[in-house]
Amino acid sequence: MEINYYLTLLRRWIWLLALGVLLGILVGYAVSRYQTPLYQSTTKVLIMQAPEDRVLDLFAPDDQQLAQTFIELLVTRPVIQGTSERLGYPVSTSQVRVERVTGAEVVQVMVEASDPQRAAEIANTLVKVFIDQNEALQSGRFAASEESMQAQIQQVEKQITDLQNQLTQLSTESFDSQILDVAKTISDLQTEIRTLQQEIVELEYPGEMVIAQDQFGKEIQMTPTPSLENLRELTVKKDRLTELISLRGMYQTIYVNLSLAEGNTGNRSSANAEQIQAAVGLYQQIYSNLLSNYEAIRLARLKSTPNIVQVEEALPSTAPIRPRPLTNMILGGILGLVIAGAIAFVVDYQDDTFRTPEEISEVLKLPILGYIAEMQRSRIKGDNGHQVFVISNPRSPVAEAFRSLRTNLEFAELDKPLKILLVTSPGVSEGKTTVAVNLALMIAQTGKRVALVDADLRRPQIHKVLDIPNRLGLSDILRKNANLQAVAQLLDHSRLSVITSGNLPPNPVEVLSSTRMSQFLSDLKTQFDIVIMDAPPFALADASVLSSRVDGVLLVIRLKKTPATIALSMMEQLGRAGARIVGVAINRISKKDSDYLYRGLRKYRMYSQEKINDDGGVKGSTQKENQK
Repeated sequence: MEINYYLTLLRRWIWLLALGVLLGILVGYAVSRYQTPLYQSTTKVLIMQAPEDRVLDLFAPDDQQLAQTFIELLVTRPVIQGTSERLGYPVSTSQVRVERVTGAEVVQVMVEASDPQRAAEIANTLVKVFIDQNEALQSGRFAASEESMQAQIQQVEKQITDLQNQLTQLSTESFDSQILDVAKTISDLQTEIRTLQQEIVELEYPGEMVIAQDQFGKEIQMTPTPSLENLRELTVKKDRLTELISLRGMYQTIYVNLSLAEGNTGNRSSANAEQIQAAVGLYQQIYSNLLSNYEAIRLARLKSTPNIVQVEEALPSTAPIRPRPLTNMILGGILGLVIAGAIAFVVDYQDDTFRTPEEISEVLKLPILGYIAEMQRSRIKGDNGHQVFVISNPRSPVAEAFRSLRTNLEFAELDKPLKILLVTSPGVSEGKTTVAVNLALMIAQTGKRVALVDADLRRPQIHKVLDIPNRLGLSDILRKNANLQAVAQLLDHSRLSVITSGNLPPNPVEVLSSTRMSQFLSDLKTQFDIVIMDAPPFALADASVLSSRVDGVLLVIRLKKTPATIALSMMEQLGRAGARIVGVAINRISKKDSDYLYRGLRKYRMYSQEKINDDGGVKGSTQKENQK
């Protein structure tokens, strides 16, 4: 049942789904047509860890963390601004997208622009600016140390030159100047040593002590762990402190030698020359150590700087990446299908009408006695006057449907005789009059005496369908005591007697609920085999009054027209009135649903046509008329 329901739902809304897909495709094409083309250029950058990081593997970040770090740095404001300044036109962060190549230490930089040449320029310049800024940032960490070492080297060179000049000419003033320079150097070294010692302490104990609890609940003090950058800086500063302490010792030795040489300047002895020569040797040793330390600092800077290399240069693209008309049209079609499906689902969910016969059986708990397709509304004139559909089309599926309804009603009489049958519907325009007229004619064809009564005293329709006069009718019988035989109109060549509504009374409910109405129904039972009454829709009180006085009620329901809530309300009212509901006749089934409901009738149509051909009683146009 679920599959049939969804197939029915799909068949009902296929036009909306197709329209949604078509509109989605058109919108996708329009968006692609008026969207500015964008080109993309890609360059690849190799990022390798610094040699120092590879040695300190315990603290060094892995390749993924390093690549993610540089991905974030590549789109920072200084890099974007530097690229804009170097190119001479603005570059936006939204134009740049950086991704890591899976399984490699390679990052690819993708730049989008409306000009393919400009996209390639931005990508290449961006990488160059980033490399330059990264080298400047890394070299800045060692700039102060390198400048200090260069100043000390120049100072030692000057002092060596001065001492060598003093070997040939010794004077008190020159010794005093040298001693003062050495003393000042020792003082500067002492100040730098104290500063380094303080910085080392701050790096070893970054922040305040943290109070925590051990597994026994006892409070303990914990020192925060230094970061990787602090550990690197701590190592450099400790090495520098060791060098400064050693250097200070050498200068102190020089200070002593120069002081001794100053006391003996008057003798110009060879001992003084030896002391000066010893001081020169110490200066030369200091000079050698400074050069060595300077090279060590430069080497440390190179080791701690990650290696960034552009391995693939960006080239101008030949085709735009956006818009993609085919992709946009496919996505638009899918989106249109989803929206149309959602609309169809919401509309179907809000629709309270009966959609399938299964819904009627499930909701009303009543049997389906007949499936009647939508028939021609125009009457067909023949030799016997105006005729309804089952008379003019006796071998049609509609006529067979009424025969099936007639048979099912005969089975309903097994439990209780069905002398008077009331035909009504929950609402208007559901075809109850059409069903009543065609059913009455079909029953009359079996030889039974049938009375067709138009009990709709508000909007009677039977006299219009049969094209008979309505001067006298039911209202005249009930209000003026007219004779039944005088009112009833016998149709030509049939056993069907028709009692029209007559003149419409101002109070239909009072007339139908009168004692005279009960007597009239009793008279009908005695004079006819079965009575078919066409009642007003159940929205009016007339149908409730009549339902309690008849032997059975046949409900006429139209698919996609009759609301389930109104039908359930009708069922409750019929139950309170004590009416007997024999079943449901589904009327005016659309052509697209006829194939679903009339599979069994096709065999009948084929059989009837074959029978006609065998008998030879139908020729030409008559056979074509039967095939319609």
